[in-house]
Amino acid sequence: MQLSRRALLLSSAALATAAHAAPPRQIESARTVVREILAANAIPALSIAVMRGEELLWAEAFGQADLELNVTATTSHRFRLGSVSKVITATLAAALAARDVVDLDAPIARYMPDLPEQHRATTLRQLLTHRGGIRHYTDKDDSREAPGPIDQRRYLNNADILAVFINDPLIAKPGEHVSYSTFGYTLASIVLETAAQLPFVDLVQRDIATPLGLQSLSADAPMWIVPNRVSGYVPAELVRKVFPAFDGKFANAPQNNPAYKWAGGGLLATPSDLARFGAAHLAPGKLSKSALNTLFTVYTERNERSPPLGLGWRIDEDAAKRLRWHHAGGQDGARASLVVYPKEKLSIAFATNVTQAPGEVNGPSARIADAFFAA
Repeated sequence: MQLSRRALLLSSAALATAAHAAPPRQIESARTVVREILAANAIPALSIAVMRGEELLWAEAFGQADLELNVTATTSHRFRLGSVSKVITATLAAALAARDVVDLDAPIARYMPDLPEQHRATTLRQLLTHRGGIRHYTDKDDSREAPGPIDQRRYLNNADILAVFINDPLIAKPGEHVSYSTFGYTLASIVLETAAQLPFVDLVQRDIATPLGLQSLSADAPMWIVPNRVSGYVPAELVRKVFPAFDGKFANAPQNNPAYKWAGGGLLATPSDLARFGAAHLAPGKLSKSALNTLFTVYTERNERSPPLGLGWRIDEDAAKRLRWHHAGGQDGARASLVVYPKEKLSIAFATNVTQAPGEVNGPSARIADAFFAA
């Protein structure tokens, strides 16, 4: 089935009822940004939400959550968060540290004494600021040779997960410099669950989803029946790089098993809950002052590949010199973004169900912020 671009642009599937909705002119200005995103990119569904403090200003979904079944997207649909999962993990770590469940600066061998020697002196703070010296993805992770591509393997326990990377050479000494690594977050999550004596996904439910009221936040487990999980797609131009004869507009994204990276790229949520998560960081309350200080202290300097980093969060300014905390995510069949403007008390989250679209997310988020800053 082909999705009509006209239908996508002219009709939105669902507008959530907001208790403190923004003025219609602000919402319409923000919709204009979304329409431009949809006009410029092949996107089956896009869902967006904006919070000011604890007030939901706007939540709306556009397009279709499932093309084969012709399912209209709603604000209740759960989207894959990709690497936005990392800030959820960082917040979990900060919350556990505030309760003295873990020490972010202790060698992780305190919790996992059987780690290979090269990792024993590494700290959680280093792992959560991409300074653990652990590699990111390489070509071998997609190899068809045994044990197969990383996203298609079975992971029965933490030993299976750690076997992916734990014995590989470090790319730098821990603490030496920033090098982005999803596997660093995987190791951090196993340290957290070992210290807390509870599986990571259960920790997320107990310490993040439940206290922050995020009913949709869950693991993207492929075998589970997850209500309202969107289907994921790959745009035709990417498919034709591998299959030149492909003549559809979208292909189904390959099913993958993110059990090896729940912490760094394996969670699901609605954009409304993602915006609510962001807004919970604006003032002490559901999160402690100690946890917030840990999260938003700047630990690294800007380099050519990374803005300054707090614990998990990227901390910088937009083009208008407004302070922002943010993270983006992308994977097969998904693109997600969370941007928080602390001084303006705005939290902006959106997600799509297609690979790599839109490519740039912070610019549109800044323009959406402009709409809600307007008088």
